[in-house]
Amino acid sequence: MASSRLARVPVYMLRKSTGRMLDDYGSRPQTPTTLRQMYELGMRTNYEKILLGAQFLHAELPIRLAHRAKELENLPYDLNKMPSVIKVRQLYENSFQDLVERKRPEDEEEEELFTDLLVRIRSRHDDVHKLMAKGVMELKSESGRGANDLKIHDFLDRFYRSRIGIRTLISHQADMRYSRKGYVGIINPECKPEVIVRDAAQAVHSIAYRTYGDCPEVQLHGKTSLQFPYIEGHIFFCLFELLKNSIRATMETHGNNVHIPPVKVVIADGNEDVTLKISDEGGGIPRSEMENVWNYLFTTAEIPPEKLMEIEEKSRHGGVGCDPIAGFGYGLPLSRIHARYFSGDLNIVSMEGYGTDAYLHLSKLWNKAEDLP
Repeated sequence: MASSRLARVPVYMLRKSTGRMLDDYGSRPQTPTTLRQMYELGMRTNYEKILLGAQFLHAELPIRLAHRAKELENLPYDLNKMPSVIKVRQLYENSFQDLVERKRPEDEEEEELFTDLLVRIRSRHDDVHKLMAKGVMELKSESGRGANDLKIHDFLDRFYRSRIGIRTLISHQADMRYSRKGYVGIINPECKPEVIVRDAAQAVHSIAYRTYGDCPEVQLHGKTSLQFPYIEGHIFFCLFELLKNSIRATMETHGNNVHIPPVKVVIADGNEDVTLKISDEGGGIPRSEMENVWNYLFTTAEIPPEKLMEIEEKSRHGGVGCDPIAGFGYGLPLSRIHARYFSGDLNIVSMEGYGTDAYLHLSKLWNKAEDLP
């Protein structure tokens, strides 16, 4: 019935109405959550808690989407006019409209329908990070300005911080409804970094063997028995990117040698942080390039990001695939955002001519709120 009423409204009036609502919701403050709040909501999950979570997201997600949609209208250097960025803004506006048109869930049936909508929105936005990267490449091609520009870099940081937060809240709500044994929503109360290191290493090993025909051993040291409550997916994302960088650097430095030095991972359990140090002997990074490692689209791969994305697009449509171990420069900055989401951090220390150490800090302080833009 609602869709038939909307169909009779002229398009320009619908856009004007959506614009007013975006202005309204975009002026409202966002409400950051803590890991403790997410954990307590998901503990001993029952219908009332699932409904409470859905009602919070019904109020909160339109605000977060509106903040980003409004910013996407007013970007520096006309980045907002790039075709791929326009597509991103349309995705955010469409998802915003889907949510504000859905009434607040008040019972189990309405909550289930609302949660299903959230899952569809999450899937709809799966490729947004690649679309945004493509938009930055379009701007660089047109004006020469790229992601190393401070204004663009700061915007991308804000955009991806928000994106990670939205996807985290949706995933937590979905996992509360369709619960996995032993988990509290998306939180594993007994998260084991050692297991995640091994899973990430196995994933990178398969890529490295396809690319180089060999792979350095990943050795684990420190408190390998450690368990603590955390979101495993965030840790895996960071470790996969860091191990991929270390293994690639090691193979490109020592691939022709009889002995390939291992990549070492040390797990440390502090009072405030769990810290994982990933150490390699991959030749290190020149000091002149260190300030660039946090730039989006910065990569030491011989193939430029623009070409990598073009090859990847062709491979997705049945063409020849590319070497996935050489990414298009998003791994480190996105890993740092994941680490900082709940007040952790990621630091890189390098010795040119020897190797690189990456320090992934994961906060154990449950009262730290989301790092929202």
